[in-house]
Amino acid sequence: MHPAPTPAPPAITSANTTITPSPLLYASPMAKPAPYSDSAEDCNCFLLQCSLVLEMQPHMFPTEQSKVAFLITQLSGKALPWADSIWSQKHPAIQSYSSFVYHFKEVFGKPSWDSSIGEKLYNLKQGKMSVNEYALQFRTLAAKSGWNEQVLLTSYRQGLDPQVRLHLVAYEDSIGLERFIQLSICFATRMQSCLEEPQGQSQLNTILCRPDSVSPPEPAHELMQLDSSRLTPAERQRICVCTVVLLGM
Repeated sequence: MHPAPTPAPPAITSANTTITPSPLLYASPMAKPAPYSDSAEDCNCFLLQCSLVLEMQPHMFPTEQSKVAFLITQLSGKALPWADSIWSQKHPAIQSYSSFVYHFKEVFGKPSWDSSIGEKLYNLKQGKMSVNEYALQFRTLAAKSGWNEQVLLTSYRQGLDPQVRLHLVAYEDSIGLERFIQLSICFATRMQSCLEEPQGQSQLNTILCRPDSVSPPEPAHELMQLDSSRLTPAERQRICVCTVVLLGM
C-alpha cells in the first residue's frame, strides 16, 4: 500500500491578508492670526500666532517656503508691498522660515532693548484701574523690562492705590513679586466685596452708624452674632470679612 499523499497547504488568498490602514491626519482647528500691517507693538504677537499655526499643522506646511508663504498671506497694509518685493526678488531670506522671521523683525519689530518700556513701567500707576488690570499691565511690561525682582516689586508697590498699599505695608519684599501681587489682588477683592452691600448688611450699617446718645457701642464680637438666625452662611462670612476690614482701617 502506498502512503496517503500529504494534503497541500491552503493557498493564501487576499481575503486572509489583513491590511492595516494608515492613520488619517486631521488638521487641528486653529484660527488664523489677524492681518498684520506694520505695527511694531503687534509684531511679536503676530509672529507667535503664526508659529502656533505652523507647529499645530505641520503636514499643511511641509517646506520652508510654504511656511514663509503662509506668513506673507497674513500681511496687509505697508507690510504686504515689502513682502512682495522680497518674494519677487528671490531674496535669500525666503529660503528659510527662521531667516525670514529674523529679517521681518529687523524691519517691523522693536529693538531687543526698548528704553520706553522702562519709562512706562516706572510711571505706571493703578489710578482708576482695578488691581487685576494694574497687575496685568505691570506683568506685561515687567517681562520685557530686564529689571531685577527687587526693583520690580518696589515699583509695583509704589504704583498701587494708597489704600491697598497701606494694608500691605507689613509684608516684606522677601516674599517675592508674584506672592506680593497675589496678596494685593486678594485684599482688593475682599475690600470690594465689603463695599458691595449684601443682604443683611443694612443691619450691620445701622449698628455701626448708631449715635452714641442712643446706646453705647457694642463690642465687635457681638456684631458677629447679629441676628445670625436670619442670615445665610455666605452673609455671615461677608459680615466677618467686612468687620475685619473696617476695624483694620
